[in-house]
Amino acid sequence: MTRAVRNTRPRTTAAATAGRSGPMRVVSRSDAGIAVVAAAAPEQAPAGPATNAAWAWSVRRFSRLAIWVLPLYAVAFAVSSLSGLRGGNPAPDLVDGRPVYLIAWVIASWLGLVALVAVAGIHAAARSRGTAVAALLVGLAGAALMVPFAGLPDGTIVYGTSARALALVGAALYSLGWFLAGGAVLRSDLFNRLDGWLLIVAAPLLGIVGLFSGPLQTVGAVFALTAGIGLAWSAGRMVPVVHARASTTG
Repeated sequence: MTRAVRNTRPRTTAAATAGRSGPMRVVSRSDAGIAVVAAAAPEQAPAGPATNAAWAWSVRRFSRLAIWVLPLYAVAFAVSSLSGLRGGNPAPDLVDGRPVYLIAWVIASWLGLVALVAVAGIHAAARSRGTAVAALLVGLAGAALMVPFAGLPDGTIVYGTSARALALVGAALYSLGWFLAGGAVLRSDLFNRLDGWLLIVAAPLLGIVGLFSGPLQTVGAVFALTAGIGLAWSAGRMVPVVHARASTTG
């Protein structure tokens, strides 16, 4: 006797479909990638093996928190620039009896690199991710040249080249990095365009121009602070929270 085996498939209802995932709203084509990341890996993702979705969720979560380093960087940079407001010259003369400002400047430069990492991460699913990554790489190269040599007295020779010249080249690259970061914000259409323009205006003041005029460093810090607060606030609100619930069918 032969038994007929019939393959049965559970019916898919609207209620079951709604139970598997929450609502997701895509604002525009430019942030579609951000929304897909949110849907693939919800905020309360369970611990498990590393997957592409879990990796993307981790990068997004880190970037949304780390972007708050940008306003912190602006504050630290403003403190370090107070030496210029007190009548001193920029970074090369901070060693003249005022090491606190030199230490604050080094810390601010480090925070600036962390902020560039956050900017690159927050644009990982945006169309301007290439520009954001370029901003990070150029900023790293600039800091590598600027930080070690900007605090040396004028006339110091390093590897046959003036330390001042190396610092200026590094400062130019550092400014270019922040300029590209502002361009990434503009092209992404995820943030307020004013924040991108503020970073573009602040870029030369944070680097090459600031080494010639201490007070302009403070102005650049104010622009960066304003842009940083705007970016950090927008980063925490631009992605809809998606909660997934497992559903069982009988």
